[in-house]
Amino acid sequence: MLTSFFGKSKPINYILLSIAIIIGYFFGLLTTQDLSLSLGSLSSHGLVIFLMVFAVLLLDFIIRKNNVTKNNTFAILLFVLFVLLVPEVYNDPKLILANIFVLLATRRILSLTTEKNTVKKIFDATMYITLASFCYGWAILFFVVLYPAITNKTKFTLTYLFIPIIGFLGITSIAVAYQFVVTDSYSWLYHWIPERDFDLSGYGDRGLFITTVFLLGLLLWMGGARLSRLASLSKKERPSAITILLIAIISVGIVLAKTQKNGSELFFLFAPIAAITSNYIESGTSKIRRVVSEVFLWSLFVLVLVLPLI
Repeated sequence: MLTSFFGKSKPINYILLSIAIIIGYFFGLLTTQDLSLSLGSLSSHGLVIFLMVFAVLLLDFIIRKNNVTKNNTFAILLFVLFVLLVPEVYNDPKLILANIFVLLATRRILSLTTEKNTVKKIFDATMYITLASFCYGWAILFFVVLYPAITNKTKFTLTYLFIPIIGFLGITSIAVAYQFVVTDSYSWLYHWIPERDFDLSGYGDRGLFITTVFLLGLLLWMGGARLSRLASLSKKERPSAITILLIAIISVGIVLAKTQKNGSELFFLFAPIAAITSNYIESGTSKIRRVVSEVFLWSLFVLVLVLPLI
């Protein structure tokens, strides 16, 4: 049973999921007839695989360290299955890197529930969000997640509100100076934040359309279930639940705003949806809920196998 196997955190789980990432990557290359095994291409293949595996392990560390989920591997299982559903994410290493920076920022934002090293945590989150925006401009919207976490602190002071602004300007100034020294130009600033494009014709592909509808439907289902339980969550769990839900909302906005929609932008949704869905699966105590969770996981497995054939 999948819920029993991935309901525990064992080394074999991480090994199997890492193998799935590697197989999914090379299978995607074979289907697009873009498989090259030269020395240069092998290094680029290895880099993409490393970034993806690192993102999975980072997600697992963050959600368990901050008690977002219980001690299981449901979240990273779902994350990997989502990646296999949308192999286009492998084609955009900068987007993967942007998501890694967002995950690192999420770690610092979630840790703001404690009063220790508050200034450093806020600055670190600012730095990671800014770096994420250098990889993909619209990632700058994740500052919307940072400010509620700051204002909800028990020992809140107005000084905290200025740290993201000062940090952002400082890091950006360094980037501007570096680009000017290297390229003798400020032109990258004009293309930093890409133009908005709400044209959804890119989802005309049947497989991509099915995946997008599935992910958004899952977000509405699991997000609604999580939202309905907010009042019953403990004081320790509630801030992280609100943060994850807010990240999911911002991620939807980023997906809609991205130009040249090809499916890779859905990567921003994977982590929050995986965490929220994991909460639903692990909270099921009745026999019916356990059966529903089991059927859902197997259905997702089947969709991963069948979708490339559609």
